[in-house]
Amino acid sequence: MPWRRTPGRVAAALAILCLIAYLSNGPALPGNDAKASAYTSVSLLRDGDLVFSPFEAPFMFRWEIDTGSGRKPLRFTSWGDRLGSAGPSAAELFASGRLHYAQHAAGYLVPTLRSRQGQPLFANTFGPAPGLTALPAALVAASLGVDLARDHEAVWMLAKLTAALLVAASAAFVYLSAAQFTSGPRALLLAAAYATGTCVWSLSSQTLWQQTPTLFFLSLGVLCMVRGRGPWTAGALAGLAFSAAFVCRPTAALVLAAAAGHLWLAERRSFLPFLIAAAPLVLLFAFYNLHYFGSPFHAGQLATGKLLAELKTGSPDPWQTPLWLGAAGLLFSPSRGLLVYSPFLAAAFAGAVLVWMRPELLRLRFVALAAAGLWLPAFAWFDWWGGWAYGYRPIVDSTPLLAVLCVPVLDWLLERPAWRAALLLSIGWSVLVQVVGAFAYSPPAWNARVVDASGQRADIDLPQHRHRLWSFRDWQIGYLIQTFPQSAAERMKFARTWAAQPFN
Repeated sequence: MPWRRTPGRVAAALAILCLIAYLSNGPALPGNDAKASAYTSVSLLRDGDLVFSPFEAPFMFRWEIDTGSGRKPLRFTSWGDRLGSAGPSAAELFASGRLHYAQHAAGYLVPTLRSRQGQPLFANTFGPAPGLTALPAALVAASLGVDLARDHEAVWMLAKLTAALLVAASAAFVYLSAAQFTSGPRALLLAAAYATGTCVWSLSSQTLWQQTPTLFFLSLGVLCMVRGRGPWTAGALAGLAFSAAFVCRPTAALVLAAAAGHLWLAERRSFLPFLIAAAPLVLLFAFYNLHYFGSPFHAGQLATGKLLAELKTGSPDPWQTPLWLGAAGLLFSPSRGLLVYSPFLAAAFAGAVLVWMRPELLRLRFVALAAAGLWLPAFAWFDWWGGWAYGYRPIVDSTPLLAVLCVPVLDWLLERPAWRAALLLSIGWSVLVQVVGAFAYSPPAWNARVVDASGQRADIDLPQHRHRLWSFRDWQIGYLIQTFPQSAAERMKFARTWAAQPFN
């Protein structure tokens, strides 16, 4: 019986191919911003909560050991680790009074008001929701006998598998959304370009960043809005999806508001189901904040942002970047610009105008507002460049929205030879950039590389080296292309070292 090419089957095939591509580059790409999310499911299965203590996860905290010349830092993975090949274990050092808790990792953990058996408890700076998306995979692994409390490599691989599944599914959702407005082959081209030509491949699919589940839920919400024909598909399912995006990344509240506004103005029958479906997750998130921080409006990321802003810029204001500077950096700068890493998405700007001019594109108007809503906080954030990253990580969750916004202009571009060639060339470049990132990028590689004979690292988080973000002579893409074999080997070494020693 011949295979029938239905939209659902094409979407499933696309997701499977994307999953293969995302997993093809080997180990997960770990990092501190994803660490607490990677271990959230482990904490829930082991301790029944969503927070961490120094004695539960010692590799997430700073410790000091008494020596003859005072206290010195000591890092260890578990309490069974020994000082030297035959020295005392970390547990023995603590029992003897020589090992002392120093502080939490301010970047990805935030103090709570709670404690357990006299131990202070710390929450994920980026909230519990991103990590909970890995719970199904963790349950399967635990049922198969994997000791997630000790097997750190397994924890990171589960995080990567979850991330790859989420991003692959988002590509399928983009295809189904685009197919509402253009032909199947053209929708497939656009979805494939999104899946392999944006930083969802090199970053989002590689581990559980905050943005990873966010873009899954955003693309699902858009699909419900553009394909739904009744109040419970266009309204309730979309409300559930967008509220899930919000609890993963609070800036998605602006997307939630844009979708609600569209339904109120254009499809009012769906408005109430939208609100009813969105309310439970929003209320649960508020209760989580109230329970652990004393306020339903507490934002751990904002509190941490004030500390990091002062460290990186000298000012505690997390919203200190002028909008024009953040916009220029995240859209055009050589080592962070959206239109440098994924230039085919320039079509989304034209599409964002056309949705307001063509009545048949009414359902896409909120997408343009939603994308702008995701951009503005990122433009104003103190480190608009996203720290050590590859490309435009702070706005990567907007890429499924941008891909859908390319639809209004897609037919026009493909039907004109010169523009078709320009579009296909831009997609080709975008895919090349993502292949380089997926196989050769590691956080220290370009972001803190040695640039002179002194051996000093030019860390872009330091003000004196931030000009590198604007240089085409010393730019991230070019550097990784030129050093691809070496950088690919360094990526593998970095990933394996993290898996073995997650306290890095």
